[in-house]
Amino acid sequence: MSGVSALGSLVRDLLILARPRLLPYVLVLPLVGYGWAHWDRALSARGGLALLGVLVAWSLLHSGTLWLNSAVDRDEGEVLFGRAIPVPASTASWGYLALSASVLVASAASWRAGLAAAICAVLAVVYSHPATLWKGHPVFGPLVNLVGYGLLSPLAGWSVVGFPANPRTLVMWALCGCGVLGAYFLAQAFQQDEDAARGYRTLVVTHGPRVAIGVGHALIGLGFLGGTVLTVLGWLPRVCLVALPLGLWLSVWLTRWGRQPGGGDVSWANGATRRMLAAGVIGLGLNLAWYGYECTADVPVAGLGTAAGRPSDRPAWPPHAVRAWEVAQELKRQRAQAGE
Repeated sequence: MSGVSALGSLVRDLLILARPRLLPYVLVLPLVGYGWAHWDRALSARGGLALLGVLVAWSLLHSGTLWLNSAVDRDEGEVLFGRAIPVPASTASWGYLALSASVLVASAASWRAGLAAAICAVLAVVYSHPATLWKGHPVFGPLVNLVGYGLLSPLAGWSVVGFPANPRTLVMWALCGCGVLGAYFLAQAFQQDEDAARGYRTLVVTHGPRVAIGVGHALIGLGFLGGTVLTVLGWLPRVCLVALPLGLWLSVWLTRWGRQPGGGDVSWANGATRRMLAAGVIGLGLNLAWYGYECTADVPVAGLGTAAGRPSDRPAWPPHAVRAWEVAQELKRQRAQAGE
């Protein structure tokens, strides 16, 4: 009975250390990449099973990364979307196992997703392993979060759809990276004392919470500004301009947070995260509403219906005409293969 109790205790502790309340924010990133690939070319749904594999892989990647973090940090203070508990001795081993499993699952979805997961797994190890400990480095720590969360996570979801990138996709990818990097700096703002005690050289240790919040604020603002410019240029639906007040709403919160003594507490970081998610959800809702209008008006929809920035490999036609074109293209491809 004691063995069963010990196993139950281990499972409970690992679940707490994996911070399940943070997982939805991580899974949003591959979902954004997947959704963007469909929106950009106004595609009918495809790659759903592969996306499921990516989401499972990224759940394992998230858990493994946090277990390695917990094993090296052994937090005793406030934790973003979680709580500090004694760390089981086997936590790091479970972390390596979860990272390995994430690569296998992602590879079953697509080789590109598998490669992205493999790079993320390596980054997670060098980020938290005591021999490298990039998480305490002033340059390598931000770089890991930019590459792993900001670039490779959306790429994994986008890759399973199977279409090449275009200029609009590359610009949006960069803007996504800016936002994620900004969130990384915000997440460390209340950890100055703990990071300093561990000997880390994070931005909050070297320059203080106000600078960390200010840099995070600037990077997220750059993402919003870039999105606004693309909307004005017509690369995104101009209905997105209606969401501008959401950026101001977030900016006011970040400005107030920057004035808190010592970077405030974890509630400020939680509030900023929720506001970013709310802005994304409302922005998505506006796009869906506009998509519904486009469908009823029988005009080009989604990324084919913008004023500019449209992909060059698909016609800017209404959905029924695009589907007929797709069928014709597939028949043409099959005939060309049969003639070889």
